[in-house]
Amino acid sequence: MQDEIIDFFRSPALLFYMTLMLTICVVNGSQQVGEVVETEFHAYRLHQYEISGNIYGCKNYRVSYEAVSLGARTLRRTMVTTWRDLLTTDVDDMWALSTGAVLIFIPDNLDELNDIDRKAFIDLEAKLLSAKTDLAVYVAPFNDDAVSILHDVNTRSEKAPTALQHLLQSLSGNTISITSSDQSPELPPSYKPLNIVGRLSSGDRAAPTIAFVAHYDTQSAVPGVSPGADSNGSGIVALLELLAVLSKFYDSPSTRPPYNILFIWTAAGKLNYQGTRHWIDEYQKGFDSADYAKSGLSRKDDRVDLAICIEAIGRKTGGFFMHAGKTPSENSVAAQLLRRLNSISPKKNIELVTKKISLTTVSAWEHEKFNIKRMPAITLSTLPSPSDPARNSILDLPSALDEDELIDNIRLIGEAVLGYILDLPESGPSSDSRVKSEATMLSKDAVDKQRVHHFIRQFASRPRPVGDQRATESITSNLASVAAGYGNVFKSAVTITDAKAFGVTQNRLVAERVKPAVFELVIAAGVFTYLSAFYYIATHSQNTIEGTVAAIRKSIF
Repeated sequence: MQDEIIDFFRSPALLFYMTLMLTICVVNGSQQVGEVVETEFHAYRLHQYEISGNIYGCKNYRVSYEAVSLGARTLRRTMVTTWRDLLTTDVDDMWALSTGAVLIFIPDNLDELNDIDRKAFIDLEAKLLSAKTDLAVYVAPFNDDAVSILHDVNTRSEKAPTALQHLLQSLSGNTISITSSDQSPELPPSYKPLNIVGRLSSGDRAAPTIAFVAHYDTQSAVPGVSPGADSNGSGIVALLELLAVLSKFYDSPSTRPPYNILFIWTAAGKLNYQGTRHWIDEYQKGFDSADYAKSGLSRKDDRVDLAICIEAIGRKTGGFFMHAGKTPSENSVAAQLLRRLNSISPKKNIELVTKKISLTTVSAWEHEKFNIKRMPAITLSTLPSPSDPARNSILDLPSALDEDELIDNIRLIGEAVLGYILDLPESGPSSDSRVKSEATMLSKDAVDKQRVHHFIRQFASRPRPVGDQRATESITSNLASVAAGYGNVFKSAVTITDAKAFGVTQNRLVAERVKPAVFELVIAAGVFTYLSAFYYIATHSQNTIEGTVAAIRKSIF
C-alpha cells in the first residue's frame, strides 16, 4: 500500500494533469463572466475626397488600436466618445492628441432630436466638415453595444483613490481593442459614374431645348449615413415627376410643344459638379465626341435656351429662390420664367438671388458650370445660400421633407415652363379679368401624389455618395429604368478630371474585450511559480511521504 501511494506521487501523469487543470482554470478565470467578449458593428467613415490636389476629411481608414476615453494623451489609440462630449471639445486639439483613430457615437434615431440638439448637432457637423486629419474617424449609431463599450472605456480611464487600487484596476480591468476589416479606399480605375439623360423631342429639327438638371449624389461629413432627402433627393424626384407630367404633351403631334426638353441627372454633383462639367464638354464638342448622342442631343446645332437646375425644393419655406450669376436681362428666358413663377403663384415668395461666379474656387451652385461656358442657366432652391448647413447635413432626412410643398413646387415649375414653351401670356392661360377661378395648364392632380411618394422612397431615402460604387450603380440603373417609361433615355460615363472620390464610406468594426498585457505577465509569473513549487515538492517529498505513511501504519496496527 505504501509503495502504491509513493508510486502515484512519483508518476509524471500527476504533474501533467495538475498543470492542465491549472491552465484551464487560469484561462477560464481571465474571461469576462456574463459579458460578450467580442462585439461586431457597422461604422461609417468621415468623408474623404480630393479637389485640385487638396484632400479633405480623414486620410486613413484602418483601425487596430486599444480604445481610450476622450482626452487621453496616448499614441496609437482609438478615442471613443459620444457626439455630445465633442460639443465641449476642441476638435482641432483632438486631431493632434492621437495618431490612431476616433470613434464617435451618434443617436440611433436622429428624428428624435429636439430643436436645441439639432442646432448643436449641425454645429458639430460644421467642425467635422472642415476637418483634415490623418486619423481614421468613424461614426456609429448609439445602441446597447455602444453603452457597454463606453462603460468599459470610461471605467478603465477613471483614476483610483490610491496607487494600490489603481494597480489592481490596471491588472483586473477590461481593455477594449477595436479593429476594422481590411478594405482599400481606392476605387477601381474602371469605375465611372453615369449621367442619365431623358429626352422629350418636339420632332422639329430647328426646335430649341430646355434642360432640367439635378445631381443625384449626396454628401455630408459622414456620407455613408446621409440620405440627402432634400439635397438633392427632391431634385431627383422633381425631374422624374416633371418628365412624367410633361411627357403627356408629347404623346400626340397635335399637343407637342415646339421645344425639346432634356432631363439630366448628373453624377458627382457634390464633387464640384463633375457630371455637369462632363455633359457640357460633350455638348460643346458636338459630333467630334463619341458621347455626343449619349448626352441626349440629336444634332450638333441643338441650342439650349436655358438650363434649369433644381436642388432642395422639398422644405416648407413659403417660396423659393432663383439663383443666378447676374441679373438676367428683361427679355431673357430666365427673366420670363421668374415673372411667370410669380404670376402663377402670387402667394409664394419667388426671389432672385445673384452671386458672382468665381473661376478659381469650387462652384457654389450647379448652374455656375453652365455660366462659365457662357450657357444660360439658373438654380431653383428653397435654400437662400449655398453655404446653408442643411445642404450637407446628416439631418437631411426623409422626415424633413414636406411632400405637399414639394408637389406644389413641382407643379409651379412645370406650369411656368409649359407656359413659356407654349408661348402663353405671362399673366396665365387666361388674361380675361372676368375669369375669377384659377385657370392653369395643369390640373391640381397632374402631379401625382402617390407617384411622388414612391419616388421619394425609392430615390431620396438612401445614401448615395459618389464614393459608394454599389449605391451609385444602383440609383443610376433605377433612374434609367423609370425614366425610360416616359421618354428616350441615354447614359454617359463621366470621367472625373480635377477631383477624386474615395471609397470605404462604411466599415465593419470589431470591439474585443481582452485583459491588459500586464495581466498576462502576472498570470505567467503565477504559473511559473506554481510549477516550480510543484516540481520541488514532487522531487523532494519522498522521505516525507514515506515517514507519513509509516506513522499512519504504526498508529493503525
